[in-house]
Amino acid sequence: MIGTFHLSAQKTFKAGVILKKSDSSIINHVHIINTTLKIGVTTNQHGTYTIVSKPTDTLIISFVGFHSLKNIASEISSTIYLEREIYTIEPYTVLPYKDFHEFKEAFTNLELYVPVKHKINSSIMLLAQPFNPNNINGGLSFSGSISSLAALFNKRIKDRKNYEKLLQQDKYQTFIASKFNPNIIKQTTLLRDDTYINSFMEYCDFNDQYIEFSSQYNLFNQIIKCFDEYHSLPIADN
Repeated sequence: MIGTFHLSAQKTFKAGVILKKSDSSIINHVHIINTTLKIGVTTNQHGTYTIVSKPTDTLIISFVGFHSLKNIASEISSTIYLEREIYTIEPYTVLPYKDFHEFKEAFTNLELYVPVKHKINSSIMLLAQPFNPNNINGGLSFSGSISSLAALFNKRIKDRKNYEKLLQQDKYQTFIASKFNPNIIKQTTLLRDDTYINSFMEYCDFNDQYIEFSSQYNLFNQIIKCFDEYHSLPIADN
């Protein structure tokens, strides 16, 4: 029976169903973690789950993009509704330069040449020898303003590519931050002070690739293990 505790082979279980609050549709692959026993399960295709848990055990229910729920098992309803979570980041400015000084220098040295209509540009030089159809390779030689414009155009293309690369990197870092951030630490540990939380995140030192490809359950489990190690350090007691 969903939402009740019962004994089976001397084990106590907690069961329930998880739905979206917006439309009451089911959510599969939601992570339910028993932080007391350090075990976890996920909801099936019907949104239901069953986990080994005593009424006094602490459960964390989480899914990327939704607010997490943390409470003792006896106070968690058999039907759980998760709300959408909105992630916000501080405003920032992206420039295709490593710093403002480099941008200022590039902007100051930028030269634009605007060709004048109906006027021969003296910087366009022709070869001295007359044009010979049998010697196409003689061709024309261009220098001066046209070369400068071509170089400027190529630089702008390169800057644009660098700008788009920075935008992609920023989207990636926003995704990483949605999976591993101070709020997640507060949900999975006893830490509440921002200074200790930042120190703990530096101690864990999870790389971006690990965070990207880890499931929420595996990530939570590693945070709990890391917290046990961190909490045993002398510095953590100060």
